[in-house]
Amino acid sequence: MEKRLVALSLVCLALAFRVTAAGGPPGPAGLAAAAPAKGVALVITGAAARIPQEAALLEALDERGLLKDLAFVSGDSSGALNAIAVNAIKSGRMTWARYRQILEGIRNGDIFVQSDRKLPVDTSPLRAMLKRVIEGEMGFRTMGDLPIPTSISITRFEDLGLEKTAYRMCSERINAESDPSLSIVDILMASTAIPVVFPAVRIPGVTTIKDIEYVDGGAGEDYVPYEAVLEFEQARARTFDKVFIVSRKSNTVPEVSEELRALGVNDRGLFDKLGISPERLASRLFLKYLGQLAKQAPGLAGRTFVWRPDFQASFLLLDFNSLGAQYAATREWARNSAPVPLLEYLSEGRSP
Repeated sequence: MEKRLVALSLVCLALAFRVTAAGGPPGPAGLAAAAPAKGVALVITGAAARIPQEAALLEALDERGLLKDLAFVSGDSSGALNAIAVNAIKSGRMTWARYRQILEGIRNGDIFVQSDRKLPVDTSPLRAMLKRVIEGEMGFRTMGDLPIPTSISITRFEDLGLEKTAYRMCSERINAESDPSLSIVDILMASTAIPVVFPAVRIPGVTTIKDIEYVDGGAGEDYVPYEAVLEFEQARARTFDKVFIVSRKSNTVPEVSEELRALGVNDRGLFDKLGISPERLASRLFLKYLGQLAKQAPGLAGRTFVWRPDFQASFLLLDFNSLGAQYAATREWARNSAPVPLLEYLSEGRSP
């Protein structure tokens, strides 16, 4: 019984992993020397099974011509998967219709296999799907194959909650850890590794970082992976004209018990009865990192916009059976919505 309680606590911790990392104090702004602002950068947060919400917003941005001058993309977890899709779509290797079709066809079994109620789950189905779609259909094998400079954040499990633990693996050498020769699939498997729930991942052939296991960078300081934008600007001595931060909807009701059931664990509603809501804490953390961006790089903050859906329906973070419904709900919401300037978003405290 004691072991089971420990396991349940770990699962609850994993579901709240995005709220436990305190993050470090603002570092150097990293802005380039004075130069005309040019191009657009995308920052895409983690979303787990809410990945189609971000994809629908990205499609809407593209339809409105706001990604015409896209020059850099940063993402982690599901945001990293969307970052690769944007590369394929903007380079003509895939269409939004095809990407939407892929997402709508995904089910839990395409992502993980749960056996004997053990954690972490088996994510070999996810790896197989990524190889089939990214390598086979999009034609991307290494980070260097990406046509748009792209950063994917990872971290070490033992570093969670510590300062400065993100490794921003970029398709171009903008920092010490970037290595364009590494496999995109391997880096994505690490970036989507939800601590405790999904297994940590070793990246074959690494030389710029330690040869150990890594997990989702959003579980550490890159909850909103904007610092890769600052690193790119500094490395390339340039500034972006606009930055769009795209994220997923945050639910406002306790749902830990439901998430556990998706993993084959029944706590009989204990956590929900206790009113535990990692979602509310995650929303506060989202605002915290946006505020950190405003303080760390005020010039960039004035050119940054936030787009996060806010519709009535709720979807679980680990339920991959509802991606089609999420895409449709977000597209409908986006019709009468537009990205909000970062400073306005912060002043209104929009995140629930």
